[in-house]
Amino acid sequence: MITSDYISDNNAFDEKVFIGDMGATSLSYRVGIDGRQYFMKQLRSEFFPNKSNRDLFYKEYELGKKIDSPYIVKYHDIYESNDELYILIEYVQGVTIEEKLTKEKGFFANEQNLWNFTLQLLEGLKAFHSKGIAYVDVSPNNIMLTQVGNNVKIVDLGFCFSSEYCHILGSTKSFTAPELSNKATENIDERTDIYAVGCLLRYIKQKASVKYSRHFYQVIKKCTRTSKEKRYATIDEMILAIKKRNSKRNFLVALTVVLALIPIVYSALIGNSRTQRPEVATTIEIEGVIYRTLSHNERTCEVVGGCGNKEGNAYIYPEITLDNKQYRTISIADSAFYKSKILSVYIPEGIRDIGYDAFRECDSIASISLPSTVKNINASFRKMKRLKAVKISPEIKSISNTAFVDCISLTSIYIPEGIERIELDAFGRCSGLKNVSLPQSLKVIERGVFWECKGLEEITIPSGVEEIGDYAFFHCDSLRHVYIHAHTPPAITTIFKNSNAVIHVPFTALENYRKHPYWLKYNIEGDL
Repeated sequence: MITSDYISDNNAFDEKVFIGDMGATSLSYRVGIDGRQYFMKQLRSEFFPNKSNRDLFYKEYELGKKIDSPYIVKYHDIYESNDELYILIEYVQGVTIEEKLTKEKGFFANEQNLWNFTLQLLEGLKAFHSKGIAYVDVSPNNIMLTQVGNNVKIVDLGFCFSSEYCHILGSTKSFTAPELSNKATENIDERTDIYAVGCLLRYIKQKASVKYSRHFYQVIKKCTRTSKEKRYATIDEMILAIKKRNSKRNFLVALTVVLALIPIVYSALIGNSRTQRPEVATTIEIEGVIYRTLSHNERTCEVVGGCGNKEGNAYIYPEITLDNKQYRTISIADSAFYKSKILSVYIPEGIRDIGYDAFRECDSIASISLPSTVKNINASFRKMKRLKAVKISPEIKSISNTAFVDCISLTSIYIPEGIERIELDAFGRCSGLKNVSLPQSLKVIERGVFWECKGLEEITIPSGVEEIGDYAFFHCDSLRHVYIHAHTPPAITTIFKNSNAVIHVPFTALENYRKHPYWLKYNIEGDL
C-alpha cells in the first residue's frame, strides 16, 4: 500500500463531489483536502481485483510524475488500500475544447486565439517527448482551457506510450494517425502526436464554422499527411513554422532571401527539363461548375466551387477538356459548394474523395447519390436542411465525424455493407430520422452518433458491433426498442438517456447483458 502526503489513512476529505464516469473502468470526483481541491480518478470497485487494471493506474501515475509543464496537469499522489485505488491529480477550473466549442464558439473565430492555443498545446506535447513519452490521445475531450487566461491543460495520461510501457490501450479514432492502425506501436514517434494535432485543428475549424487564413490549411495539410516522412519532423519544426508564418518581420526577411535567390533559381530552372518545373494549377468553369487541375502529368482535376447563388442544377463531368487534353475529375474540394443555392448535384463515377463542408448548408438539395468510387467523405453534408435521401458508396469504410449532423429532413438512412465504423456525431440532431439500416460489417458506433434523433423509434444493431460510444442515443425521446444481436455485450458506458427503451438481446446472451456493469441498468429482454 502506498501512503499519501495528502490523504490520511481514513480518507478524511473536506469534500467529495462525484463528477461522472471516466471511461470504462474509472470514476471521477472533485475532492477537497486541507482547503485545496484535487481531481480524483478512482478505479471502479468491480475492476479492482484485476491486477492489470491496477497496473494501468500505476502506469498513468508514474508517467505523469515524470513531467513538469504548465500545460499538463500535475499528478500529486496515488493511494491503494485493500479494496480501492485512486490517483490525485491537479484540479482544473475550466472547460474541455469540446465544451468551449459548444458554449463559446466565438473564441476560436479569432485566429490569434487559435494560434496561441496551438503553440501552448505543442509546448505541452514537447514536454512529453522530452521524457521519451508519446501522448497518443490528443482529442477535444482531453485538452482543457483554464477559466482564467484560457491556458492549455492536457489531461488524462492513461493512453500514453513510452519505452517502459510499450503498449497502448487505444486512442480516439478521428484523431488517430495511420501508423496506429491495429494498435501497432513500433512506428510511434513525435509525428504520431503531430498528426493528431492537425486533426484537432481541423475539428475546431469545423465546429467553430469559420474560415481561417491560408496558412492554417497549410499547417493542417502537412500535419495530417498519411506518410510520416511528409509531416513536420518534430514539434520544434512545427512551432518554428507557425511562428515564422505569423511574424511579419520574418516574412519580410524570407521575402528578401527569395528575391536574392531569384537569379540562381531562374538559372537552375533553365538548366532543367520542362517536366521538372513545378506545376501551376489551372481553373476552368464549365456550366457553372469550377474545376482546378491537380496533376498535369496524371491528367486529374477536382471541383472547387460553382453555381454561386444561382438556384440551378450542378452537373459534375467525369472528364473535362483543357488545352485539348482530357482531365479526370477525382475529388470535390473542401467547401466547394458551401451555402450554395443549387437544387441538385450529379456526382459521377470516378470521384474518390469529398472534402470538408463540401455541401454544407446547401439547403435546397433534397437527395445525394454517391457513386461506387467514393472512398472518403468528411464532414461533407452538414446542415443540409432539406436533404431527405442519401445513397452511400459501399467503398467507404467509415462515415466521418459530423458527416450528416443537423440534416433535419433526413428520414431514412441505409448504410451499405463494408462500412465498419460510424464516427463522432455522424447523424447527430437529425430530428426527422426514423428508419436506420446498419450493415453486418459494422464494428463501432462512436460517441453521440444518433444523439437528439428525436424521431427514431427503434433500431437494430448487428451482431458484429463491438463498441457503442458515450451518448450514442442521448435525447432520442421516441426510442422504445433497441434490437442487439451481439452475443457478447458491446462495450459501453452511458449510451441512453431514455430509460424506457427496451433492449432486446439473444435469449442465450440474456444473463451476459444483465450481469454487465453498464448494460445491467437498462431494461433487457432476451427475446431474439
